[in-house]
Amino acid sequence: MIWNFLKRQRKPAYPAEDEAPSAKALAATQLPRTRLRDATLVITHAEVCDRHGTGALLGKIFENEHALIVFYSRNIFNHQSRGTVTHHVPHPEAELEVAERKVATLLDDHEVKRILCVPFFPDDALSAIAAAKVTSAPLVTYIMDDQNLFFQGIADPLMKMLLERSAMRFAISEALRSGFEEKYGLPVWIIPPANCRRWFAPSDFPSPNNQPPKGVIIGNVWSPEILEEVRGLIKASGLTVEWFGNAGKPFIQLDAAELAKEGLILHGIVPEDRLVRALRQFDYAILPSGNLSGTLAHDWLFRASLPSRLIYLMTTAHLPIVVLGDPKTAAGRFVTQLELGVASPYRSHEFRVAISDVTNPKTVERIRRKAAELAPTFASEPINDWIWRSVEIGKPIDDRYEKVFELFRLSDSILSDSGSARVLHE
Repeated sequence: MIWNFLKRQRKPAYPAEDEAPSAKALAATQLPRTRLRDATLVITHAEVCDRHGTGALLGKIFENEHALIVFYSRNIFNHQSRGTVTHHVPHPEAELEVAERKVATLLDDHEVKRILCVPFFPDDALSAIAAAKVTSAPLVTYIMDDQNLFFQGIADPLMKMLLERSAMRFAISEALRSGFEEKYGLPVWIIPPANCRRWFAPSDFPSPNNQPPKGVIIGNVWSPEILEEVRGLIKASGLTVEWFGNAGKPFIQLDAAELAKEGLILHGIVPEDRLVRALRQFDYAILPSGNLSGTLAHDWLFRASLPSRLIYLMTTAHLPIVVLGDPKTAAGRFVTQLELGVASPYRSHEFRVAISDVTNPKTVERIRRKAAELAPTFASEPINDWIWRSVEIGKPIDDRYEKVFELFRLSDSILSDSGSARVLHE
């Protein structure tokens, strides 16, 4: 997911060289005009593409959607987005009536049958509420990052309106689900990150058993503070770790030669088949997370949001995982409670001990067996159909995801523990 680091990139929201386009200009971006029937509208904060976790997950869920309209509120990746019809749709006015007129113009002549919103900015919520009104299509809200419980990226009244007008609400982790349920008094269900079955490792896939064991990182590190922690740890440990992914671009620029001197070999983005083959040659994976020390503005995001890369590592290569940071992060809880790895602080001695633990032959066998058992639940192909069949009956059609997350039920209220969020229901 793109973490709260992006909030620091918001002002000015529409600099002179990228002025917010008018509804008429937005509508004119699709020439000749494509008229879609039985369409799905996906509303999110950035282009649906593989260069960030939210985009990659949405791309997998809607991979086979024949009529897909995508609204994204920020042009982060040069308008490179999946979708039959795509629009950059910001709302600098932050007024619902203006948003309704803009959205009505963009959806004119399209037959939208269903809407899914992943809210990150207020623009996303405005687009979703407006689209639901002008189309009368059922709206589903899927919360992947917290921009309301402990950050007011989306103000309470707007979030309340979005959730109340949604036919169903889903969250990517148990922490987000329980937090939003308690705050707004509305049922929220789980949909975890997922991956395409074609990239799943065979159930009997063997460990490569490299000597010494080889480690890998995938995906982005959006936080400069966490990046510095990772670099310092790898350098102090004396290990060599390979890194595949966008590496925080366009917000963070890294010198590959400098990273190599510290022990981090940066590969950048590679074709997915090549990435999958590469991952199966490693013995363990490292997933940077937060210390939950309260010193970082986005500590709650580490606590609440379950990284899609974690599921990717588990399903494609059955890799044992070392989560860096506090074991109470969403990633730390996931790997420890499901016995898929360990959590380690950003200290070289404990880090090396953690690697030794997850590469122990008996531990490797147990983790890989557990990963193979869990993988089918995290297939992306059924999710699209599962969501809309659930909407038809007003509840999940089965408990496939709830069963996995039963271990994560919190005995105490996460909101009352913090006091940082208000309860907005009677």
